[in-house]
Amino acid sequence: MSKLIDITKEGQGVFDHRLAEAAKGDRLIYHVGQHCGGVHRRNAAKASEEGKCLLVMKRADVDGLFFYLAVKR
Repeated sequence: MSKLIDITKEGQGVFDHRLAEAAKGDRLIYHVGQHCGGVHRRNAAKASEEGKCLLVMKRADVDGLFFYLAVKR
């Protein structure tokens, strides 16, 4: 079963390490907000371009907020 890993409170530079540790199908929450942003945004985009993950967004229970996730491939 895949895990949900929240790295929103972790500092810049941990995205690549946490993605490498994750199992296939694990989901990393790298930002929560109205628009994609945060310190992990560029690392997530690069990992997606390299085929390491799939980027998705999921509506949060709070109006106007979204979870931005990277799903390990």
